[in-house]
Amino acid sequence: MLPLILAVSDRWKCFAAAAATVILLTVATTLAFGVAVWPAFARASEFTRSVVLEQGNTGWYKIQSVFSWARMWGAPVPPAYALQGIAIVAVGAALARLWRSAAAFPLKAAALCIGAILATRYSLDYNMMVLAPALAFFAVDGFARGFRPWEKTILSAVWLVPRRPQRCAVSLIPLGVSAMALFVLILRRSGISALATAFIPHRGKIDAEIKNAMTSPR
Repeated sequence: MLPLILAVSDRWKCFAAAAATVILLTVATTLAFGVAVWPAFARASEFTRSVVLEQGNTGWYKIQSVFSWARMWGAPVPPAYALQGIAIVAVGAALARLWRSAAAFPLKAAALCIGAILATRYSLDYNMMVLAPALAFFAVDGFARGFRPWEKTILSAVWLVPRRPQRCAVSLIPLGVSAMALFVLILRRSGISALATAFIPHRGKIDAEIKNAMTSPR
């Protein structure tokens, strides 16, 4: 998602710097370990894909992704990949639209943090720490424009999720994926949705609700 956002937001200098860094590191790795390192890398990746990810030997409760959710519920590998692909396209489209909009930067940054986790098929429980900056960015916008009454409750619930992702081993629900409902909440607050425009209120209605929340007695 990061290269996509760099491109759609016209941050080409940063994009070029990142690409140059990858090229330099690739060359440095080859010089240090020889060309044989790349076939070895491919073999290790194949092992991770087949054994760790597709067979779930790491434990489904540790892999917090749409792919893992589908596999844990008994879906064969191809449909699980298809669902993950749909998630990638949907999240990418939503992020691209959000970042090209006039939405506040903290909301854009929060959505990018969460979208980066949602888009990968292999996100372990410790990667959930990325929720921390997402919550912080959301809070920045909340303190600037006001919170709706129920938003603080959702933020508190999401903050607790990384502490108990293993609970999905009992509930059969990967809590990490469930917590990504915050992504939709951010789109809703921004008035932007490439996922379900028909179900997301217009930006004007969002701003009106926020204004009411700010002016109503606490």
